[in-house]
Amino acid sequence: MNFELSALLVLGCGYLLTLFGVAWLTERRLLPDRLTRHPAVHVLALCVFASAWTFYGIFGLAHNAGFAYLSSYLGASAAFLLAPVVLIPIMRITRRHQLSSLADLFSFRFRSGRVGTLTTLLTLFISLPLISIQIQALADSLPMLNPQVSSSHAAAVFCVVIAVFSILFGARHASLRNSHNGLVFAIALASLIKLVALVAIAVYALFFVLGGPAELSDWLQSNPAQLDSLQQQQQSDHWQILLLAFFACAFVMPHMFQIAFTENLPPESLYRASWGVPLFLLVLALAVLPILWAAVKTQALTNPEYLVLQLGQALQLPWLSTLAFIGGLSAASGIIIVATVALASMLQNHVVLPLVRVPNNVRFYAWLLWIRRLIILGLVLGSYLFFQFIGHRFSLNQLGLLAFIGFLQFLPGVLATLYWPRASRNGFLLGLIAGFVVWAQGLLLPMMGLSLLGDTPESPLAGDSHSAALLSLTANIAMLVLGSLIFPGSRQERAAADACMLNALPGPTERQIRVESDNDFIVRLSPRLGDKPARREVRRALRELQLPAGQLKPLDTLRLRTQLEQNLSGLLGPVEAATLLQPLDESLDSGFKARNVHLLEQQLETYDQRLSGLAAELDQLRRYHRATLQRLPIGACTIDAQHRILFWNAEMEQYTGLSTEAALGIDLAQLPAPWDELLNDFADASELHLEGREIELQGAQRWFSLHKAPLDDAPDPGMVLLIEDETQTQLLARKLAHSERLASIGRFAAGVAHEIGNPVTGIACLAQNLKLETEEPEILATGDQIVDQTRRITRIVQSLVRFAHTGRQEGPEHFEPVNLHDCLAEAIHLVSLDRRGRQQQFHNRVQADLLIPGDLQLLLQVFVNLLNNASDASEENGQIHIEADLNTHSVRVLITDEGSGIPPELQGQLFEPFFTTKEPGKGTGLGLPLVYNIITQHYGNIEILSPANKKQNKGTRVVITLPRLQSDNLAQQAPAADEEGLSG
Repeated sequence: MNFELSALLVLGCGYLLTLFGVAWLTERRLLPDRLTRHPAVHVLALCVFASAWTFYGIFGLAHNAGFAYLSSYLGASAAFLLAPVVLIPIMRITRRHQLSSLADLFSFRFRSGRVGTLTTLLTLFISLPLISIQIQALADSLPMLNPQVSSSHAAAVFCVVIAVFSILFGARHASLRNSHNGLVFAIALASLIKLVALVAIAVYALFFVLGGPAELSDWLQSNPAQLDSLQQQQQSDHWQILLLAFFACAFVMPHMFQIAFTENLPPESLYRASWGVPLFLLVLALAVLPILWAAVKTQALTNPEYLVLQLGQALQLPWLSTLAFIGGLSAASGIIIVATVALASMLQNHVVLPLVRVPNNVRFYAWLLWIRRLIILGLVLGSYLFFQFIGHRFSLNQLGLLAFIGFLQFLPGVLATLYWPRASRNGFLLGLIAGFVVWAQGLLLPMMGLSLLGDTPESPLAGDSHSAALLSLTANIAMLVLGSLIFPGSRQERAAADACMLNALPGPTERQIRVESDNDFIVRLSPRLGDKPARREVRRALRELQLPAGQLKPLDTLRLRTQLEQNLSGLLGPVEAATLLQPLDESLDSGFKARNVHLLEQQLETYDQRLSGLAAELDQLRRYHRATLQRLPIGACTIDAQHRILFWNAEMEQYTGLSTEAALGIDLAQLPAPWDELLNDFADASELHLEGREIELQGAQRWFSLHKAPLDDAPDPGMVLLIEDETQTQLLARKLAHSERLASIGRFAAGVAHEIGNPVTGIACLAQNLKLETEEPEILATGDQIVDQTRRITRIVQSLVRFAHTGRQEGPEHFEPVNLHDCLAEAIHLVSLDRRGRQQQFHNRVQADLLIPGDLQLLLQVFVNLLNNASDASEENGQIHIEADLNTHSVRVLITDEGSGIPPELQGQLFEPFFTTKEPGKGTGLGLPLVYNIITQHYGNIEILSPANKKQNKGTRVVITLPRLQSDNLAQQAPAADEEGLSG
């Protein structure tokens, strides 16, 4: 049964045009996102692992090796089932450091461009047989459907179409980390098509060719050789090395690495793929045996590798052959497209860019794209030439096993990257070279009929391919271990190893570029990228970090450099990116190394959910100690040897008003006043302690004690500064001193009163005796005036004594009835003794019989303070009014002046100790706080309203609310004033 050439052309071109259309619609966002971004799309795209070798060649392996064919499916399934310990760590590393290929991963881990170049060239060399398999599958299948079709012409047309597709949908963005959504969706569709095709053929073979499960069982019983051949092959040990090879190929082959790690898909996709891909492969594996037995039954075994295609021909079923052809075409096209795109990025970063400089006056991004497109064309052409001159001479099985065992040589390097930080660059190179030498001697050269060691193809080494594969892997591992132990890695390699280890963070480079603004980075990148691309990359990194353009703080400089290196890794590869951003002068190593700590702190804050085991415990301990320092009740600040701030706790934020983000990395001299001078001078001073330093903050006086301790034993010398707020202690000490002064004045006044009282009493007695010695009216009038003046002196002295008396009553049970009018009158009298008080007009309008419970001396202090303040605020001959409003249980005393008033911004500070608006030396700032305390002690409250006269915007009114003495609480009528003025 032969197909018409036109029909084959329609089938092939129709399928490829379908892929073109689906990819184009996806790129244009014409297909719904819920379809193109569905989690199943990535899972199906990862099933690109099932290549033409799996679709065609697996039947030859099953026919010749029996159940060993399952190693292909089991090995890849094991890789995805172990995703949390293999695939997920690789994904985290590639995403964090913007790595786009296996060569990028190795060059980043071993900090060597040579490693990346060698990995790229070896990958290319191994991939040529793999791509040749796909071309050969199509070239061999078409003549089976129509003998008139030329294999060479069919292969050439196929390669041209695939190259165009790869360029259109795999080289659309300059950055290698950009997602190719159209490409991924097209590959997912191809995987679905080959799955449906193979399952449909298997179902037809089982139920229509073999007659269903029951007849199949009878046929196997009557043909026991079929089961025996499968089971006998199972006794061979070949399957172990195949299992390991396919395990490695699931993530080291360039097309698998591209789909699994490079395409920007959700990280959860790999978790879904950990069961989705094994399920896909299980279905494919189950389809193999029914198709194989159906081909045996129908004698369609002319070429076992293509029996799935020959089955339709033997049964004369065109639709069955069409399904097999379309399934094989989808398997072949998918892997070529993705493999050429992945290999082009590797060759661009690790072969072309290190050798070719960017021409001047060229559009950098367009230049990169054209370089990659030319590489894709070269790869497809090279693969076609390999098929034409070499590949067509060998079976699919031979080429496939050769490639798969070659990719196995990268497995030790991947595992060392993830789990052995002591692996070194030299050890990796020695292991890789040893493995490939044995691989070439044991597999490649014998297959080509050659030998480096003079062995014949019949020698033990050349004849047993599986033993050669095991020996090559053993040599690889042995040389990797020995080379790493003999030639340890450099400091940069160890830092990269720590960054690649599971649960590790990327360590910042120890050598920093001295830059002060984003323009310095632009100047650094411009010679390699050009001015516009350099500016674009710097602006993009600033946007991602949410940093403003312009001047950069030291910590922001480090963050921007790290982000730029990651972004440029996706554009140029990690080695080229690191080279662009490394310091020009090695002597600049003494930069601000402590910034690295802050960068790691920031990363740990967002990385904690990924930590486990000891790393999580250490992180919890770090957070506990950091929280302890942050919440200390005193200010804590750590600085380096250049006085740059490394740590700034919450109490320092409260003292200075400067946030931690703003303080970190700046010099002490750059702090706002007065902290710049205070802390910088103290850090330079030889004293370790500074007690009670007075500074002014926001118009108020504050006192601080400072302490410091050097950090001489730390990796980076510096010191710790401790700042303790002693304002309350100083205020309390001054208040106690003021109380002591008042007590001294009281004792002094009592002594003065006693000393003055004796002569005044004598003068009064002599004046009164004049009545007995003369009858002259003039002398008697003079005597009365003398007596009146002595009484006035006595009243003044007694008032001073009462005012200076601090009061010994400790609670309301000691309060006595106080006549409010008389108390205010006495206060007015005392104030009037001062020159300023004599210039004011006081109006006491308080009811004469108004009584309140209280301490007379304390209340007298209150009113004297308030009347003095009113006098000081008033002009000469100012009017000061004292009034009282009564209600059932309380009295409101209103003292109103006509002075200048109090500014609104100062009214909230009036009752703070030592706050005064008077000139220095004319006020202590303790009057109103004392008034407030006394009023509170009397269960009252005080309020200051300014301006009192809102129309004229002047004057101040003090409103005091005190409890009123109730009539039923009086045991007897309040005593009247005696001749000395007050009853007490």
